[in-house]
Amino acid sequence: MAVASLFGTAGSASAASYYQNYLVRPAYDISSIVLYQKTETGGGTTNSFDVLAPETLITDPFVKLDPITGTYFLGVSTLGSQDEEPANHLVLAFNDSFASGIVTGGLDFADIFSGFDESSLIGALLTLSSSESSELAIENASDLIFNFSDAVTDLGGLFGSVDTFSLVSFSAGSDAGAGYSYTTSVGGVPEPDAWALMILGFVGAGAVLRRRRATSCAMA
Repeated sequence: MAVASLFGTAGSASAASYYQNYLVRPAYDISSIVLYQKTETGGGTTNSFDVLAPETLITDPFVKLDPITGTYFLGVSTLGSQDEEPANHLVLAFNDSFASGIVTGGLDFADIFSGFDESSLIGALLTLSSSESSELAIENASDLIFNFSDAVTDLGGLFGSVDTFSLVSFSAGSDAGAGYSYTTSVGGVPEPDAWALMILGFVGAGAVLRRRRATSCAMA
């Protein structure tokens, strides 16, 4: 489906180099976000990003060459809690149809993702976003995220590189916002308002690109 881009009309990812963007409209602030992007030759993740309600633009800083065939992301949120020590909750971005089935069906996380639990995924996200995590902890966290991403892919939760998506929080038992994804050519120049949104997407984020079973990572 065609989605209007902040930089013009967005189209499908092509052989030309491009950036992948996500305009996120969350109900709550979300941190430690990991993006998963699947291509015809494999898949990779980029972390970590924070988004602030009501709207933040995430631009993956790593140039894409292969078309992205599907994508989703997951992050951590306190769901707006004002408690002195608020609990962390998992928030995920799925395609609209998959997310709608979760919300309307009142499904629990365990009902869909057998073999995974929210607390372990939250721990993995926090590990990947921390500068104090050991290499072993990062490797284990990355493996968990990749394995979970396989489950999301197999169950049909990915959305397109130019598409709409919905945010879901199983803890809240409801949707947690929405947004859309789009691509921009490497030579595209953002408008000032778009730059402001992009900067918010990089607040506190040291973006790291990881390929599946890679032994090294590229730092932005």
